[in-house]
Amino acid sequence: MEFNKDFFEDEIRNGFYIPGIMKRCWAAAIEILLELDRICKKYNISYYIDYGTLIGAKRHGGFIPWDDDIDISMNREDYNRFAEVVEKEIPPELNFNSLEKSRDYGNVIACLGFHDVSLDDKRLSKYHEFPYMIAIDICINDSIAKNAELEKLRESKIIVLAQLVKKVLDGECSGKHFEKTLKLVESKLQVHFNRKEELKPQVYRLLNKYCKEFEGEKGRKDLYAWIPGALQFKQYYYPQEEVFPLSSISFEGVSFPAPKNVDKILRIEYGDYTTPNVSGGAHNYPYFHRYEKNLIDIAGGEDKWHFRYRFKKEDLEHEKKENIRDMVFSVLRSLGQQEEAMKSREEDYSFLQNTLADIQNTALTIGNTIEQRLGENTETVALLSRYCEILFQAYEKARQGESPKAELTDLKEKRLECEKTLEKEWKKTMLILLDKAKHFSSIEGFYRKMLEREDWEVLLMPIPYCYRKGNGALMEEEIDLENFPKSYTYVDYKAYAFDVMMPDCIVINSPYDSNNMVQSIDPFFYSENMKKYTKNLVYIPWFVTKEIEWAAEEDGKAIVMMDYYVCQPGVAHADHSFVQSETVRKSYIEKLVEFTGEECRAVWEKKIIAAGSCLLGQEEELTRHILSCIDR
Repeated sequence: MEFNKDFFEDEIRNGFYIPGIMKRCWAAAIEILLELDRICKKYNISYYIDYGTLIGAKRHGGFIPWDDDIDISMNREDYNRFAEVVEKEIPPELNFNSLEKSRDYGNVIACLGFHDVSLDDKRLSKYHEFPYMIAIDICINDSIAKNAELEKLRESKIIVLAQLVKKVLDGECSGKHFEKTLKLVESKLQVHFNRKEELKPQVYRLLNKYCKEFEGEKGRKDLYAWIPGALQFKQYYYPQEEVFPLSSISFEGVSFPAPKNVDKILRIEYGDYTTPNVSGGAHNYPYFHRYEKNLIDIAGGEDKWHFRYRFKKEDLEHEKKENIRDMVFSVLRSLGQQEEAMKSREEDYSFLQNTLADIQNTALTIGNTIEQRLGENTETVALLSRYCEILFQAYEKARQGESPKAELTDLKEKRLECEKTLEKEWKKTMLILLDKAKHFSSIEGFYRKMLEREDWEVLLMPIPYCYRKGNGALMEEEIDLENFPKSYTYVDYKAYAFDVMMPDCIVINSPYDSNNMVQSIDPFFYSENMKKYTKNLVYIPWFVTKEIEWAAEEDGKAIVMMDYYVCQPGVAHADHSFVQSETVRKSYIEKLVEFTGEECRAVWEKKIIAAGSCLLGQEEELTRHILSCIDR
């Protein structure tokens, strides 16, 4: 399946941050689902998307933003037919696994996918550059017993088995207490577990046997259930008239089978599913985190893997250099010291002549520098010419043995006038780097506010970016120049001499540098490099999220996702990062302290500023905070 390239970019959905690597995970899962769909259509096998995937389709038109897998359901009869044909139909990179196929398989849910980490070019290309293992879950619904008493008996057996399932899942498979539980279950269920074999597959094989107990004529055809739900006292009963005939539903732009009555099925499973609920904390989310070490090993080790930021305390340091404007003002102000020295020795005519000659040369150099930068006929250069005339008059008096007291006073007044005029003519420069046109709204309001300032020249510079392959290699560079608003003027990044211009402030909108697995701006514009060319490196996020409260269980997954945009080099290298609220600021700080150590807390307290966002209509507040930090 073809996706638009921007599908794979980091995105905010429902206030939740979704990194590009998760988008690749989603796309790979859809690719596998399409393969399953092809097989089911070929053999007239019924299945439908279910659980979180069905909620996502109904409520979001695709994945739930904080979900990382795909769930489907089949009735047992359809599943049996699927299991018979799937392995001869799937391509070689995919694997089908189930309790029926493998004695070592430890789950009542079957799965289809690939079960290894790989940087194979063909696989990456086919499955949207996603290198991790991934599979879709196949949940099997079974018929309910025609005899209600037999159904109660099955449920009671599963509840007994649940004692053992919990211990197995918790890893409590040894000790006297466990052996006591094991014997009790064996006694009640009249079964025996082989102590020499892994216990988990044995437990699930027994559970699967109970699930299939009323296949065929023993079971009802009008009512099926997800039998393993009894393990958690959550039995889901599905009236078949609400499931069949199947309907269809759009999921990330693709039509897939769904139950006839989607609303009814989701209310059976979740009750009120219409209100998003980021439940479950951050346990094992996202699932592919646990396989990152495997991927790093395959890539050749840590030295060749650049997508996890390795923080260094030196990254917090910023050696700030004066630009030409600073130097001009510094030299111009230093003339005042020489003026004061001449006043204190106004009858030392030899000293006065030498000093006045030095000042003359300095003033000429200043004038030439201003003309090179601002062009000819500036008011400042005209004032400097008048300043030089006064210097000459003072020099002539000193040469003739007269005190140039009045001229020295005039020099100070004219120099101060030069400084004031130069402040207006030679404005401080702010350079705003823009990678994606669609992110411009996060910075446009601030830009417009800065245009109102008489003391700043503000430049917009679209910069190149590119996507990455699954192995990290950079693809061809692109630039969004044509997609930015035509009402503004933009600077050509190829023609801008950073080492000469040295803007007073550089604003970045992307914090990732080389650490995003899916995309990258041109490496020249990485924050680590940009701070060499400015005294003030400012980071304004291109997004806002929901309010994230540190340590709140319901924000567990959102806090995990902060790895992808908070624990990033741009946040460390920037002198200040301006975030949407005080609540989010506190979460940033705690996340960064967790990442870098408690000894860095004071630094983050200074660097992270709650300033609002243009996306929330708070450009005035944002501008005020940024200018305040720059002035300090």
